[in-house]
Amino acid sequence: MVLYPPLPHLLSSSTLTHKFRIPPVAAVVTAGYALTAYRETRAAHQHEQADLERRRRNAAMADAYGERDSLEELERAVRVYELAQQQGGR
Repeated sequence: MVLYPPLPHLLSSSTLTHKFRIPPVAAVVTAGYALTAYRETRAAHQHEQADLERRRRNAAMADAYGERDSLEELERAVRVYELAQQQGGR
């Protein structure tokens, strides 16, 4: 017959703390990595949003200026665009 030590002896607090203790340096490195990854993700998202806004403005300009066959049509498009800019349009 095999005798096993009692269960509380196996799960004593000193045994668990030695097995699962994270050194403070590792915790700081992990926190620093997580913060850096978060900042990079946020910066990439902001860059993507700025790129989308730039593309939207370029498309609006192309609509205002594109495919003009005469000087009068081009001048009218410029007036419309300038008016929109003065009124806060993008």
